Amino acid sequence: MSVQARHTEHVPEWKIREVEDLVERINSSPVVGLVGLTDIPAKQIQDLRAEMRDIATIKMVRNNISRRAIEKCSDDLLPLADGIEAQTAFIFTEISPFRLAKMLEEKKRPMPIKAGGRAPTDIVIEKGDTPFSPGPMVGKLQSAGIPAAIKSGKVVINETKVVAEEGDVVSAQLAEVLAAMEIFPREVGLQLRAVYEGGLVYRAEDLAIDIDGIISQMSKASAQALGLAVEIGYATPTTITPIIQRAASKARNLVLDCGIPVPSMMEALLAKAASDAAMLRSLAEGGPAAAPAAAPAEKTEEKAEEAEKEESEEAGLGGLSALFG
Repeated sequence: MSVQARHTEHVPEWKIREVEDLVERINSSPVVGLVGLTDIPAKQIQDLRAEMRDIATIKMVRNNISRRAIEKCSDDLLPLADGIEAQTAFIFTEISPFRLAKMLEEKKRPMPIKAGGRAPTDIVIEKGDTPFSPGPMVGKLQSAGIPAAIKSGKVVINETKVVAEEGDVVSAQLAEVLAAMEIFPREVGLQLRAVYEGGLVYRAEDLAIDIDGIISQMSKASAQALGLAVEIGYATPTTITPIIQRAASKARNLVLDCGIPVPSMMEALLAKAASDAAMLRSLAEGGPAAAPAAAPAEKTEEKAEEAEKEESEEAGLGGLSALFG
């Protein structure tokens, strides 16, 4: 009976130290993220590190060390390892995952696309003049599929054209022309893949929030809530003013419709009576019915309704601003 010998692979000491150091960093940081570094120039990575020094720390390690360190931490962190692929780095910070995602997105910079690269979006060349003088550039544009010609001593693009659709491989001719025209289709920066905070792992798509859209929806909801509260007479410090204004407007309408002799409304009542009398006299004389003149009280009513509406809108916006401090 033969016995098969098994050899244990020796783990270098430096790897053990790197794993331990990474585990310590992960456990001591409230927010831990993984970012992709693919196609980012070394100079830009250095600049990003310098810009974010007071906010976040970027640490680049080998992928197998990253996985080993995550495995040595709590089970909550295990899904974070799904974001390890290609060139990956850790980012440690105290700011929220959502703010981190927004910050990294804002720090992306436009870059020229290389030959053989895939178009991240549709690349469109607009119709119009170019900064090029007549010469070899016309042939380069045409060889790249761009309808160029010389007009009045200038190189012009005859029509707007999509020279590459999203996902298309960019040819060397097109890449050269795009760089010459200073058209940079790519946005290069740290690609956030996943972030851990408080026992939860967020994917990049979970953090892509339209903040302006959400604020707009909240503003609309606030205005609708205020309108409902005023309509049903639900009194709060915010709604009491428009509720009283609405009640006053309805009271004025009641006084005018019923002819109630309220001292403060006598001028409006007399104006309405004069208008009604003029209309009756016109009918009695056989002439066409005169359109009743707008009584001062009616104008006052319209102004009151406008003021009520403006007050409601201002109150709604005031309530919304209170939500955001």
